[in-house]
Amino acid sequence: MHLEVVSLEKTWGAGARRSAHYGKEINMDNQNLFSQSYDQIIKNVLGKDTPYFQMMANPMSFNWPVASAGQIAPEAYQLMSASPAYSPVGDFTGIGTSTLFDNYKQVLAHVGYKMSPELEKQLQDLSNKMTAARNKGTKAYADAMAAYNVAKQNGGIIFEADYPTVQDWIKGPGQSFEAERKAATEEASDIVKQIASLNKASGSATMTELLEKIAEPTGAPNAGNSKDGWVLVPDAGGVLRWEPSFDISTSSQNWRAELSSGSIGKKTITLDASKSNDSINKSWAGGNVGISTPFWGVNVGGSWEETNISKDDNSVTATVTLESATTVLITPGDWYDGGFLKQLVKAGNTGTGYQILEPYTATGGDHALFGKDGLCSTMVTGLVVAYKPSFSVTMQSSTYKSFEQKIAASAGFRIGPFCFGGHGGHYEKNVHTTGNRTTVEGGSTSDDPVIIGVTLGFPGTEKP
Repeated sequence: MHLEVVSLEKTWGAGARRSAHYGKEINMDNQNLFSQSYDQIIKNVLGKDTPYFQMMANPMSFNWPVASAGQIAPEAYQLMSASPAYSPVGDFTGIGTSTLFDNYKQVLAHVGYKMSPELEKQLQDLSNKMTAARNKGTKAYADAMAAYNVAKQNGGIIFEADYPTVQDWIKGPGQSFEAERKAATEEASDIVKQIASLNKASGSATMTELLEKIAEPTGAPNAGNSKDGWVLVPDAGGVLRWEPSFDISTSSQNWRAELSSGSIGKKTITLDASKSNDSINKSWAGGNVGISTPFWGVNVGGSWEETNISKDDNSVTATVTLESATTVLITPGDWYDGGFLKQLVKAGNTGTGYQILEPYTATGGDHALFGKDGLCSTMVTGLVVAYKPSFSVTMQSSTYKSFEQKIAASAGFRIGPFCFGGHGGHYEKNVHTTGNRTTVEGGSTSDDPVIIGVTLGFPGTEKP
């Protein structure tokens, strides 16, 4: 017995599951340094026990406004709700990133329930018994009406005076009929409970609960109504909209303060253009790098411009020091059931209970629900945030001369996933030359922490 959910893929678009997974190749001049950055952040900031890290292609300042109680700022929600590209380097500034909620809904659209023959027989037997019980109740009522009408015809005025309605008669001479009807009704009610209990024990009642949780609240957002698993998020025009909730490990009022204090302590990242590194190709996503972005840049006139100082100078070295850093944990609200997704992967297309409906499969192929090319491949489990980063970059003096004007006029400096100034404040810089080597040092004057990446989870599979 399959209880199929109508496919929602037309609503969200079949291409949505692909849009977040593919893009341009990373600039080959920068790939080595991006790879070194990726490797150093995992080893020196996160620790080797946090392998599922996605580095930001475009770092983001943590300068979101503090949301009102019961709300999440839209800038925060964009990151928390994302289902990022299946890549070690990600970009949240475009429109291609899908959301975990939409992908989760698509998965539920391709799930059905299959019972064992024994369970189907039990349910069918109970259904037959329930029908028989209801028939007995209907017959008892019909028999009571017939008996009452006969007695009324034969009893004349005296009967009508004693029993003006059938309800009066049932309380007296017709008690046996009422007892029979009541017994049949109670029997049917008891059978309904048995069916519900059997469905619940077998798991077939779960889908109703899941669909109820992902249904948008019916109350108007400004009416004070609420529903577990949902939160209010202002749209681009400031109008409050219901959105599936995500929980962050710090309260909205304390995000900035807690991130500013950090929880990991000072860390140092060292980069060397002369050294090779292929950590990105060996990451959880392999060589599936889908972002084209510069590694070196300066902020001029409010926008970032590439200054590829290492393109013709492999002697360039850099050190990035973080005053503190932390990982802010993110979890989806009550609308999300990760355990159910794991059961789906385990069940696949065979056996009993909830299973994946053909032509879809758990992983692999053109119709996968999970994994690299699946409808629901990734989720954000944490924001990796650095506070008060500073830098020191040393290069050949001739290289510096080539970029001196841009660096001198810039309001920000960028090294891979780290930005100094440009947004949320300027940066202090100091330039000094020793021999034929020039060093540029500096740090952001902003108190806004910088998001340098996210940690990822993999719905249904736990691992990539």
